[in-house]
This record gives sequence, structure tokens and C-alpha cells, in this order.
Amino acid sequence: MTDDTWIEDFTVELRLRRVSGPAIGDAIASVRELLADSGQSAEEAFGAAREYAASLDLPVMNAREQAVRTVLLPVVGLFTFLVFALASTAWFDQGLVLISVPQLLLLAIPVLLTLMFAFPFYPRAVIRQRWLPPVLLVVVGVTSALAALFAPGSASDAWLVFSALPLLVGTAAVLLVLSVIGTVATLRSRDDDEIVEPLQAQGEAKRPRGRHLLLIAVNWLFPLIAVVVFAMVWGFSLLRP
Repeated sequence: MTDDTWIEDFTVELRLRRVSGPAIGDAIASVRELLADSGQSAEEAFGAAREYAASLDLPVMNAREQAVRTVLLPVVGLFTFLVFALASTAWFDQGLVLISVPQLLLLAIPVLLTLMFAFPFYPRAVIRQRWLPPVLLVVVGVTSALAALFAPGSASDAWLVFSALPLLVGTAAVLLVLSVIGTVATLRSRDDDEIVEPLQAQGEAKRPRGRHLLLIAVNWLFPLIAVVVFAMVWGFSLLRP
């Protein structure tokens, strides 16, 4: 294992332990300094990255605040997007959102899988086990497809019945609000959780911060996908005889 790979693993392990960005930068700088002085490899000097990260007593971020940023907002966004997709299809069909019990249970699976990121063991498993992310994507895809198959054919067969237009407008508004909240949170936190090594801090400050632009783009992912879904449903409706 190269030193750069070890440091990448070390950084991931510290992130999984909710260590703040500045503290990670200091820890990485200390590692690089010792490696330069000793001439050893990182694995020889510190052992496994996971064990060394666990041995350090470093300041961590507030668990509740991190859960809101990384779990609550994505879960609410995912749930809102699913409802928006259902409302879009219903709006161009019969104007009613019809939901059966099996369909509701199947749609709850992607939400629950996202909600589980609030528990420390889950993101660690997803990151460490390379086979797990593809499996989760397959599960989400299969459950979404099965949910479509269990859609009620009429209002009499549905467990829940909603008017499509209020849901369509309401969920679109919620998606926009969540994106604005996420963007504001990203802009406010641009300096308090950046991983910057002390010796590189001055140079990093002068560089364009593409990472924050990427995070802002991620905040607007659900609204953008919602626009695409709405356009596709509209297009398919125009092709109907």
C-alpha cells in the first residue's frame, strides 16, 4: 500500500468518526511530517489506517447537526421526490394519486435505506464494503419497479387517494426549499469543515473552491431530476392516442 492510499483510507476513517475538517488536516500534516523524518512507510509507522484513526482523540462534530445535514435533508428530499414522481404521473393520467398498501411499503424501502445513514455502523459498512453500494442501488431500483406494478387500477382499489395537483405543487415547493436550505448550509460551512493541512492553508485559500460548487450542485439534484421526470411524463402523455 502506498502512503497516499494509506492517507486516503486514514482520512475516510476520521470522517466516519465525525472528526472535524481542520482536525483531520492537522492529523494528516502530522503523519506526513513523521514519514518525512523517519523515512518509513505509513503502514510501517502507524499500522492499519482504521486502527490508528481509532486510537486518536480528536475533536468531533456535533452528531445532531451532522445528522440533519447528511440524513434528514436527504431523506425528506427523497421522500418528497418520490411523491412528486407519483403526482406527475397521476396529473397526466386521471388527476388522482392512488396508493396501495404494498406500493407504500415498497416505496418506504429507499427512504429507510437512506435513513439508516444516521446510524454510524451503516455508512461505515457502505464505504468499507465495495459490494454494498451496487447492491443497495439494485434494491432501490427493484423496489421502485415493483411499486409501479402494485399501483392501484382505480380509486376503489386504492388505500390512499389524493388529488394530484396540490401534491405536485406542494412537493415541487418543498424540493426547492430543501435545496435552498442545503445551499445556505453549504455556503455557511465552507470554512469550518474544510480539510486543509496547515502548511497548505495559504495556498488552498487562493484556489477556486470547486468542491463547494459540487456540493451546491448536489443540493439541487432532486429538483433537477424532478424537472426531467416531469418532462418525460409530459412527453409520454403527448404520445398517447
